[in-house]
Amino acid sequence: MTKSRITGVLSQLLLTAVISPMLAVSSLSYGGDHEMFIKRRDPLNSFRYYDGGFDVRNKHYWAATAFTGIHGYAVAGVLIIVGVCLGLYVAFSKKRRRVSSTCRRYLDRYYLPLFLLLLLFMFLSMATTGIVISANERSKNRTEEMKETIDKAGEDVDHNIRTVIVSLTKIQYLLLPYDQNTTHLLNVTTHRLGKGSRLIQSFLHHNGRSIDLAIKISYVSHLMIASTNLFLLLLAFVPLLLHWHPGFIMVIFLCWIIATLCWVLTGFDFFIHTFAEDLCSAFKGFVQNPQNSTLTNLFPCMDPLHSDKTLIEISLMIHNFITELNSKVAESMRSNALADRSNTVSWAPESGIICDPFGGQQLNSYKPQSCSNGAIPIGEFPNILSRFTCHDKDPPETCRITGKFIPEAAYLKVYAYSNSAQGMLDILPSLQNLTECLAVKDTLSSIVSNQCEPFKASMYCLWASILALSLIMVVLVLLLFAKAFQEKGKSFARFSIHPTSSAEIRQVNI
Repeated sequence: MTKSRITGVLSQLLLTAVISPMLAVSSLSYGGDHEMFIKRRDPLNSFRYYDGGFDVRNKHYWAATAFTGIHGYAVAGVLIIVGVCLGLYVAFSKKRRRVSSTCRRYLDRYYLPLFLLLLLFMFLSMATTGIVISANERSKNRTEEMKETIDKAGEDVDHNIRTVIVSLTKIQYLLLPYDQNTTHLLNVTTHRLGKGSRLIQSFLHHNGRSIDLAIKISYVSHLMIASTNLFLLLLAFVPLLLHWHPGFIMVIFLCWIIATLCWVLTGFDFFIHTFAEDLCSAFKGFVQNPQNSTLTNLFPCMDPLHSDKTLIEISLMIHNFITELNSKVAESMRSNALADRSNTVSWAPESGIICDPFGGQQLNSYKPQSCSNGAIPIGEFPNILSRFTCHDKDPPETCRITGKFIPEAAYLKVYAYSNSAQGMLDILPSLQNLTECLAVKDTLSSIVSNQCEPFKASMYCLWASILALSLIMVVLVLLLFAKAFQEKGKSFARFSIHPTSSAEIRQVNI
């Protein structure tokens, strides 16, 4: 490969590393109805653009998002290559080779400025390391706070689903002897909700542990590298002030490793910052339009096609049952003159004896406590009906005299339907909440309003602080090299800045 070709490749790599953060920030776009599209290079697809949406189950999304931190990975790779090459050069170079006398004479003029500059960058590095530790702690707290909020919402939805499943199972047992079609519908609904509950539990238990592990690894990695760097900088004062050249070389070697790791973290932190931007944008899109959001496939409670149909069918079943029951009760009252013998029933012919909460409103928009005064709630009707029920063990003549004209079998059927209808009315708001994903929408809306901006800001501060530390460490390593080169072959008193003798000793490589 020619020299010009090598220069061109290195220039393209450097350009990509420099502009990749800006490209990542501007790679989000929105289509109609706030749908989020992402356009980033995908290393798993020959570096073609990934044009999909936010999808944590798609490996191409993760690859394209992780690639946004190429600026950090590229610089870390360059430092590794340069460090290996320099180490091989020092190890296998001939001792008789002499370093440039021009550079040596130039550095000999600036003992004090180079020493002060080295101290300045050492203190800057220590101060920036403290900022990194603080930003790392803050980002960890923000991430855990958001995760706890999402986990609590998932647990609440799962608890709601299991409560509805228990109620639907009881209703199925009540209706099983009388209505096979409704029982089948409720059974399908129960299985669908059970599948959603299992998906939520799987996400909370499996992915929750993975997220906790990722948070811990990121936090510990930043803390260990920052703490090691702080300890190393404090330790570097010993060979610097005592002019212990072997220790000084060891400090340079360790600082080079720390600088490389800092650049790796720089790329990783920018990737996490980009992911935080995507996550909050996806949350915002879901709150504004759940039906056209990239998060729809992650929430099992969102199934509008089947859920709306199920709600309408259940509501229609309750409405038809109450209407038919009112008709039969009115017919029985007229034929047996029940209205003249009981003061416990107040009947308004225009509204019916039993409350129909769906009268005058859409079947899938049930609002509790929408019945007129004087109407009997469906759940209380069996208690009233039991007064006129002739049980099988009662003599027929006794039932006739006491006005108990309703057979026990008919009463049991009405009891099953009435309690089933009341049970459905009790859980209908919960079903509506689940089908419209109201709990998830409320949680995500709260996150968007209260947590997203601090979360993104903490991730950005962590990336910016580790980037600043990485740049300072690179400059510090170069200054340490210059200082080691300046002091090589010189004789110094302890804690002195200038050499004790101006005589040049034989020059050798570092």
